[in-house]
Amino acid sequence: MKIEVALNKSASTKERGDLLEALTEKLLTAQSYEVVKEIRFTAVELDLLCRHKVSGKEIYVECKAYRDKNIDANILKNLAGTLVFKDYSEAWLIGTGDYGKEAKGFVKEWQDKPKEQATKLSFYDPEKVIESLISAGVIKKRPEDKAAEYAGSENLIGEWVLLVTKYGMFWAAATLSGGIPSGVICYYANNNELLIDPKLLESLSETDTSLNKLDFSLMKSQAARTNEIDTTKVVDVVQLQTGEAWTDYRPARPQDFVGRTKDINYIFEFLKNIKEKKTNTRIFAITGNSGMGKSSFIAKLKSKAGNYQNKNKFFVFPVDVRAATGPEYIYSSLLNALKSAQNSGFGDQHINLILSDVGNPLNSETIRAFLESLEPKNQIVTLVFDQFEELYSKPELFEVFEKAKSLLLNAASIKLNFCLGFAWKTDSTTHSEHPAYFFWHQLSDYRVTRKLVPFSDGESGAAISIFEKEINQKLHTDLKHNLIASSQGYPWLLKKLCIHLYEKIDNGFDQNDLLENKLDIASLFKEDMEELEPGEAACLKLIAQRAPVDWFEIIETSGPDTLKSLINRRLIIRSGDRLNVYWDIFREYILTGNVPVIPLRYLPSTDFSSLYKVVRYLDHGIKLSIQDLASKATLSEGTIQNIGSDMVMFGVANREGGLYSLSEDILDGNEASILKAIREKFKKHAFTHAFKEKASRSAVTVNALIEALKQLFPDNKYAEKTWHSYTVRLCRWLELCGFIEVSGNGWVYRDQGDVVTERLKLERRRRKSNIFTAPASPALVLETLNWLKEKGEVAKEEEKPKGYRNALAVLKRFELVVIEKNNYMLALDRINKFSNYSEAIWISANSESILLEVVKLIESNNDISGKDIGNVLSDKYDLSWAEASRIRNGGSIRQWALWLYEGKVNSEIPKCPGRT
Repeated sequence: MKIEVALNKSASTKERGDLLEALTEKLLTAQSYEVVKEIRFTAVELDLLCRHKVSGKEIYVECKAYRDKNIDANILKNLAGTLVFKDYSEAWLIGTGDYGKEAKGFVKEWQDKPKEQATKLSFYDPEKVIESLISAGVIKKRPEDKAAEYAGSENLIGEWVLLVTKYGMFWAAATLSGGIPSGVICYYANNNELLIDPKLLESLSETDTSLNKLDFSLMKSQAARTNEIDTTKVVDVVQLQTGEAWTDYRPARPQDFVGRTKDINYIFEFLKNIKEKKTNTRIFAITGNSGMGKSSFIAKLKSKAGNYQNKNKFFVFPVDVRAATGPEYIYSSLLNALKSAQNSGFGDQHINLILSDVGNPLNSETIRAFLESLEPKNQIVTLVFDQFEELYSKPELFEVFEKAKSLLLNAASIKLNFCLGFAWKTDSTTHSEHPAYFFWHQLSDYRVTRKLVPFSDGESGAAISIFEKEINQKLHTDLKHNLIASSQGYPWLLKKLCIHLYEKIDNGFDQNDLLENKLDIASLFKEDMEELEPGEAACLKLIAQRAPVDWFEIIETSGPDTLKSLINRRLIIRSGDRLNVYWDIFREYILTGNVPVIPLRYLPSTDFSSLYKVVRYLDHGIKLSIQDLASKATLSEGTIQNIGSDMVMFGVANREGGLYSLSEDILDGNEASILKAIREKFKKHAFTHAFKEKASRSAVTVNALIEALKQLFPDNKYAEKTWHSYTVRLCRWLELCGFIEVSGNGWVYRDQGDVVTERLKLERRRRKSNIFTAPASPALVLETLNWLKEKGEVAKEEEKPKGYRNALAVLKRFELVVIEKNNYMLALDRINKFSNYSEAIWISANSESILLEVVKLIESNNDISGKDIGNVLSDKYDLSWAEASRIRNGGSIRQWALWLYEGKVNSEIPKCPGRT
């Protein structure tokens, strides 16, 4: 039995508290108590000091009007503590919410204590509250017989709720249609008279009861419906659809599914742990960006659950939520899943499954009995919601989202052999104030999450092997390589590219001719659109704008033939009565003309000097073979093949039939032009983004970057030496492309906006080979920088304020100041990359290895003197007498190191110290 204190959603805190107080007063009056003092009074909690009208005994009473959460054990423990601390004779808890598992255990332990102690605490759960009100004649027993007679069957009545409202107390129950709550029947609780007043029913429907999403209109009696046909709409549930063929854009058929072995094993291990009671979690989430194959993955889970090894142990029922039009879809999905499992031999075959509890569907009497019957048979049923993010994409689907959320939380609270899964697109845009955002974090303690990452080269190769079987021929090595490299590990992109080549080969194109094609997804989408008639294109755009959109709505606007044509082309997917575009990314292209940036995940096999040694022999009009290039560059043919892959992937060369030529995008084949083209590729590289996240301010070591690279390629089984080699090589590329700089024992991210040629790089190394002796303090350097800004430029030989000459030397070393025509000037191109001058100086100082060494000395001994620092550095760096003397006597190097140390500790750049 349930009790709900229900008011209008706009009701004030005082109104809610008053209603709770009125309920409490009725219960206390029934027990011959009266309120002496109100200790605490809120919307859902009330603490009272009460006195018995006859004996005069005083008791402490706590009231909790909970609905969406259980009363936990801590509440009961605190009540017991208050009883002892305040030395009350008794303490009561009056609650309208269910008791949690630990709370029930506490009640049992307390009641097992000696009688003198056990009677000091009284626990009134909803059932005891109702019993007390009935015993005192305040309300009648729930009118089950009356409701069953009126509806025509007790199977048409769900679970009862005692509604406590400002209009009075009412017995309310959901009326069922097809086993799903659809309406509400109400009776006055004081006399069990049927509530027929339409205005009062409407007022009750506007309260915040768990039933308010149902129809409160008075249903027709059984007598009135005897000669009528039940026209209640049955909600169709659409299970996850897979493609009918390999070339179908829909989720892959299980026999075409490749890879994800670890992910699949992870989910089945989780389900096994549920059966063996090794986990209390009952929810799993499959996450990943668009196109990672979440739907195909779920289809594979269903297939594996039904194989010979798992049959009669696991049952997976995947549902496409894009077909949802109302909250009943969630109820229908649950019932369909359980009934399908039942028909497949799971659980008790004789239970008539009815969803009778609206607020907590899994607590419905028959459903709970069925779920409990799974345990003796060691079986588990899993319901999975695919495309879950669709539920918060449109306002009209918000009620569906709320019901799904309620079911997920309900699943989290029960500990039976039932599991809920959902696929959640992680790159969808959810505002931080949207309920879905809070819901995702709310579930974090109750779910396990498996994120699908891009395919490894091996998984992509396995998918291409299936493609080769479809076309009955082996792919050219270069074409296969292009497919793997161009798809960047995205299953949806690999499939799109393969289908594109399939259609070309099916139309008679030779593979060698296809090597010239740029496998560019935007151009393929454009090709899809250009093949459409104007009416088809308009219809497709309309669906993209409104998706998921009703089937009949589009038929009315565009006509059945147009829609049928789009479905036959697989550009539109139908889920029940709803329509959607076949891929989220294609939908974005239709609406914006753009495709999302796909991070480059290519690992170059050579360095720039080797690549440039080859590419400098290429020209636009001349095609050279591997043998030609090997001869010209004096390299082996195997090395040329590796370099050739790098040249093609970086877009600096074309490869057609094994012959290489300079890319049309490269106007001039000099060193800088080649690097500029490669820089554009590395702007989108996944390693560049990962580096930026790790080293936005401080330096990062090679070991940390190796771990970052491993996370980008989790399925690659390289030796540690190979991981190290790839990481260092990538860092060298990023140095040359102007994204990072060497700093101490690692690198720091610093986008310089342009490439850094080998000559300039060597020059910087030469300038930085001299030891930094800190001839001026940070504050003086900052002061000098501001001075030079005001001056605009200062002649090198001009007299300067005291200390400014040394400070200018520091600024020149940091490349924040340049000398042009014998004048000092600000290096604005570099300075403008920083938010302020302090940041420019602080980050530049972080590149000085000797300063980082002093930071370590300070970390180990904060009181170390400048003299001691000089002695340590002299031994380590073999300093000249002049350098060691400046460090020992100047004191500035300690100020610099302390400044850097304080910034790292506090994660923000502090004020510049000192003016030595």
